[in-house]
Amino acid sequence: MENLTDVRGRQDMHKEIKIIAFDLDGVLYDGVSAAFHLAQQVGLGQKYQELFVRMATEALSFDDSLRLGAKIWEGIAFGGEYRQLVMELPLMKGTEETIAALKEAGYQVGCISSGVSQFFMEPLTERLNLDFAYSNILGVKNGTHSGEIEYAMGGPQKAETVLKILKEKELSTQNLASIGDGENDIHLFGVSAFSIAFNPESEAVSGAATITVHSKNLESILEYFV
Repeated sequence: MENLTDVRGRQDMHKEIKIIAFDLDGVLYDGVSAAFHLAQQVGLGQKYQELFVRMATEALSFDDSLRLGAKIWEGIAFGGEYRQLVMELPLMKGTEETIAALKEAGYQVGCISSGVSQFFMEPLTERLNLDFAYSNILGVKNGTHSGEIEYAMGGPQKAETVLKILKEKELSTQNLASIGDGENDIHLFGVSAFSIAFNPESEAVSGAATITVHSKNLESILEYFV
C-alpha cells in the first residue's frame, strides 16, 4: 500500500516529465506478439509457430530470432492489406484513450518496439497520433519485405534511440518516463526518470522499474501522469 508521501513525491517528479515512451507487445498491444497476429492474418502463422518452437528449444539469441523472423516476411507487400491490418489490430483495452489523455495533458508520446518493423510503425503512428515510433528496420525489395534485417532494436538500442530523441528535443533523462513489460525494456527503464513495469514478464523487469502495475486496462497508468 502506497503512502501519501510517496504519491506526492512522484507527482512532484512528474512535473518534469515531457516524453513518455511505450513498449508495444503486452503494453499497447494486448498480446505477446503483434507480428504473430499479423502473420496469422496473411497466412504466415504456421511459419511463426515453427519459429517460436525453435526459439524455445534452441535458445536462439535475439538477433538470430529477429533474422529468422524477417525471412518469414520475404515477398510480403507492406502497403494495402498489411497497413489496414495494423489499423484494425486489437490493442490493449484503454490504449487509444490513454494516448489521447496523455497528449491532451501536454506529453509527447511514442512507441519503441523490438517486435515489429518500420512498416508496422507507420500505420500505428497514424492510428494513435504518436509523436514518435521506432522499431526494427527490415529491407525493401520492389515494394515488398526483402527478408533481410537492416537494424535490430534490442534492449540497448531502445535506450540509445530514446536518448537521441531527448537530445533532438533538447531534453534530459529527467524528462523521460517509460512503460514496458519485457526484459528488453530494462535498458529503457535505466535511462528514465520514472518507469512502469506493466504486467511484467519477470521479477527482473519489475525490479528495474520505478513501480509495477498489474492491469488489463492501460488507463490504469494515467493516475501517475494526469
